[in-house]
Amino acid sequence: MKKTFQKTLIAAAAGVALMSAVGTASANSLLFPYFTTESGNVSILTLATNNGATAGGETLHYVYNYGSGCTHYDGNGRMTNNDLMQHTIASAAAGGFGKVVAADTSTPFYFPLKDYGFLTVTTKTGAAAKISGDMVVSNPTVGIVTSYPGIDNGIVNTTAANEGNFNNITDTLFNLSFYPTSLVTTSWYGVVVGDMNAAIVGNRNWAGASTLSNNGLVYDNDEAQFSGVKTKAITCAGTILPSDLMTTAQQAAVGTNGGLIHATAANTASLTDPSTGIVMTKIQVITPTKAGLLHREQAPAF
Repeated sequence: MKKTFQKTLIAAAAGVALMSAVGTASANSLLFPYFTTESGNVSILTLATNNGATAGGETLHYVYNYGSGCTHYDGNGRMTNNDLMQHTIASAAAGGFGKVVAADTSTPFYFPLKDYGFLTVTTKTGAAAKISGDMVVSNPTVGIVTSYPGIDNGIVNTTAANEGNFNNITDTLFNLSFYPTSLVTTSWYGVVVGDMNAAIVGNRNWAGASTLSNNGLVYDNDEAQFSGVKTKAITCAGTILPSDLMTTAQQAAVGTNGGLIHATAANTASLTDPSTGIVMTKIQVITPTKAGLLHREQAPAF
């Protein structure tokens, strides 16, 4: 498995020069706002524990939200004190190679499909056990390799009521820029966030919703502005293209040389799953190499 992991990353680098939600305690939850196990893509998760795991190991609760329907799928893994676990998101049947070190005695919970989405991982046994981690996303065939850290909700919880609670994220303003379309294909994967605990405990799809708006203006690559309102509604999570926030007239006026959209997200009122903001992951695929870049969008004031 170790050689497979090395070959995966070396090949990619060369191209670019979840079970029900139970438990009595939770030290923290991590949000990984984008993964993909689609054909040719490999997503590799790293998790590390502190020295607060309970005797016999710390139960980790994985909650995958996948596909266009943002479908809930969950189950449990396990790690011990000061432990390191690295594994493909995908199971072997879905094209993954499993743990980076096959002899690792930690227990992952794999995703069994070729699809995309986001993931939360939570410590479930001891209130003193905390985890940190990161995600590598690569495509060895076309040369994509990138990584990012998991987002810690920073909530120490002794009742399990805060698993998946990310209501401290209130990002709603984004400067969405894109390169000339002949050079780079740009999209964003937006995860609506808030307190996901009720959805996780209820084993159901997270229904937090938000609507992105271009605020009535878009700009080309040389400051020229073009009016027209266009919105994009998202429930749970979804892909956003530049064209989703431009009218057909704006698309024609901006042309192929890239542009800028000052987007605002309006949280949708919901008694079931209230949302507080969006985590926006920008995905850029370079033409013609198909090498990819991925990062979280900042949320500046404008």
